Amino acid sequence: MRTGRIQFAATVAFALATLGAQVALAQTKLKIDVLSSRPELVTGGDALVRVTGGDAAPSVAVDGRDVSASFKADPKGGWVGLVTGLKDGDNKLTVKGAGGEQALTLTNYKVNGPLFAGPQQEPFVCENETFGLDPATDASCAAPAKVSYYYRNKGGEWKPFDPNGQRPSDIGTTKTTEGKEVPLIVRQEKGVINRSAYLINILHDPAAGAPPAPGAASTASGWNGKLVYSFGGGVQANYHMGRSLGMMTGTDNKYFIEDLGGGLYDYFVTRGYAVATGSLNVMGTNNDDVKSAETMAKVKEHFVEEFGAPAFTIGHGASGGSMQQHLIANNYPGLLDGIMPARNYPDTISFLQPLYDCELLQNVFKSSSQKYSREQMDAISGKYWGYCVSNGTRYPNARAENCDASVKDVIANDPKVKALGVRCTYQDNLVNVFGKDPKTGFARNPFDNVGVQYGLVALNEGKITFDQFLDVNQRVGGLDINGKVQPQRMVGDTEALRRAYETGRITGTGALANVPMVDIRSYVDGDPLGLGDPNVDVHDGYHSAVMRARLQKYLGSAANHVMLTAASLGRVQLDTRTGGSPLITVSGDGLAAIDKWLTAVANDKSDQPLAKKVAAHRPADLVDACFPTKQGALVGAIEKITDMEKCKTLFKFSGDARLAAGAPATDDVFKCQLKPVDAKDYKTAPNEEQLAQLRKTFPDGVCDYTKPGVAQVKTGGTWAFFTGDGQYKFLDKTP
Repeated sequence: MRTGRIQFAATVAFALATLGAQVALAQTKLKIDVLSSRPELVTGGDALVRVTGGDAAPSVAVDGRDVSASFKADPKGGWVGLVTGLKDGDNKLTVKGAGGEQALTLTNYKVNGPLFAGPQQEPFVCENETFGLDPATDASCAAPAKVSYYYRNKGGEWKPFDPNGQRPSDIGTTKTTEGKEVPLIVRQEKGVINRSAYLINILHDPAAGAPPAPGAASTASGWNGKLVYSFGGGVQANYHMGRSLGMMTGTDNKYFIEDLGGGLYDYFVTRGYAVATGSLNVMGTNNDDVKSAETMAKVKEHFVEEFGAPAFTIGHGASGGSMQQHLIANNYPGLLDGIMPARNYPDTISFLQPLYDCELLQNVFKSSSQKYSREQMDAISGKYWGYCVSNGTRYPNARAENCDASVKDVIANDPKVKALGVRCTYQDNLVNVFGKDPKTGFARNPFDNVGVQYGLVALNEGKITFDQFLDVNQRVGGLDINGKVQPQRMVGDTEALRRAYETGRITGTGALANVPMVDIRSYVDGDPLGLGDPNVDVHDGYHSAVMRARLQKYLGSAANHVMLTAASLGRVQLDTRTGGSPLITVSGDGLAAIDKWLTAVANDKSDQPLAKKVAAHRPADLVDACFPTKQGALVGAIEKITDMEKCKTLFKFSGDARLAAGAPATDDVFKCQLKPVDAKDYKTAPNEEQLAQLRKTFPDGVCDYTKPGVAQVKTGGTWAFFTGDGQYKFLDKTP
């Protein structure tokens, strides 16, 4: 017995010792992390790399070339080094140390060449001089980066700052989110990445030393270690570099330092956030969200290589800027850790489809022998009718000639370019996503209205007559291949729709659950200032509810989504540029809240899925709310109401023509499955003559919104890599 016990004890001791050795080995095993990008998507010939594991500095080589000297001890642990001199294509990175040996392949691409968005457009107009950069000498638009300094004086005015000249006596100061009071001096870098002008602003006083660098603590910078990425509005086809940078303003002597488009004013730099953006991150320059994601990936990569990895990256931008945030967070996870979409739209297709319907309904109401009251037009369109009057053709992305003036000039003056047949529709700009229709040679078109019963809800609510219902649906027509109104309804290409859903051009089934979302809008529905139908703002509020419905339906929860609606001063310009406006006040509070949220998520080192961490760490006081103005003279006098039923009465959201035709709250059926005309669908059954007219109007049937849309599939994965003409692969599965 005693001998057996001794043998058993020895066996246990040996097992524990072996386990201990295995644990120790696991703890010291070398690990390689590329901080600046995915290892298979490196650009520009360099990558910021971290090595952890082992007790001593590692030996690092690229294709046998020793680069160990580039690695320095990182205060956060491990060793960090900028690996340079990478050739185009694959580069083998090998790390050796006490923890063993590890290898990783870095695949490098040209910084101004294609990455994952597919072949680059031709023609392409470089506009370097707009940003004070040297003129382009070739199609890459490449130009040397330029660094400038600006300071804000004690009177609140931004001025150029010469780091080598006499120091101004009136430099203002600011206190960052870390409680650090620093001179309000901004280092601004501009250059060209991905044929896009780029901008990086970071607080830095050159008198105190060098700017912050990866793996090094800097006392010279007021940077709080966090990054805001700015996305600009509008929606238009590309073919040119652009003349604006995200939401950052270059007018009014502000030098692209302040956000006067989204309600954040000077909140970013004065609180210590670095800001980055690119001209191709402006939807009014480039409505290809994949190219926007590619531009962001490259610009952020450069930022990380220059300053180190931020604690987290917050997306910000209004209108078209909100579309980009949703689409990038949905489809390219990791680029954005949290988003603040203002004047929100879920995606670009969801923005354009209601406008196309508006144009078609305008044509009906203008030419009909039937008489429609204002209330009836509201009911059929699903929204305040002045919205359609003002915006039905304001963003004509179905028009082939909807090109920027700079592009039109090139087409007009260069026969070779004109021969290319440049088309500036939404789908032609995204031909890498949709592919070409072999019948036309143009991009496949995802837009469709076959079977849509316009005004169905209004009919069943008794707001329009059956004759009016028939009139609208018999004459509504569609848009042809060049975006002109035609008598026939438009037939969406099934393959284009499948690709739109599968690649995430329609948000809802991708990676959005992993991202905190603070949706902030100023309420501008209707015509609050009585400016008339031609002046109704395009940013009606129901799109926030649509996004909420998609999250709840497809992801099972909207715990990561907060909606904040602020009273408006009547116009977006007033809301975003009036100090103390409800929007600016709520936006500042929203920024502080999402910072707190993301900090808690970053500090959670558990093995819980990211979506659960995001849901668990939402601040308790960050809930859906509206902010009406209080009575009184102060612009910023607002109150917070969290009773959403009361908010619905104060800030009434409308909808669109598809919702008013019976579409689901997710508003993401862009080509419906059809069913036969059925008299039971109408509250007052049609007579035989009316039923015959309906069947003639809808010979193939009417929309069956109890079923998914045609070709409506879940996102096939994330990090879609497009190779041209609608061909793609996914680098990751959908989480």
